[in-house]
Amino acid sequence: MSLADTPDPENLTNVDKPAVVDVDGQGNVYVASAKVRDNGWLWLKQWDGQTFKLPPHRVNAVQRIRKERYGEAGSSGMKPQRIADEGWRERARAMTGDMEAAEAVVADD
Repeated sequence: MSLADTPDPENLTNVDKPAVVDVDGQGNVYVASAKVRDNGWLWLKQWDGQTFKLPPHRVNAVQRIRKERYGEAGSSGMKPQRIADEGWRERARAMTGDMEAAEAVVADD
């Protein structure tokens, strides 16, 4: 895994879909990206860059985290994207390389 594989909460790509996933038997998990595959499984990318899949029966709910564009436009003409809420950005930064923090940080509605 390279540094480029690790999502940056201050500079997200168009394919990044941050979310809180309610996993049966585990509770809420905050991920950098969550996408439903054609076979119904949920593909997840953690903030440290690791990926995994969950079968449909393990997923109770997926709540998207809002992104926003900000700052100056880059060479592509687009402004960078980040997580809109500062609290969620802080949680993501804490999780980018620290698995203990990743396991300790859960969503609280």
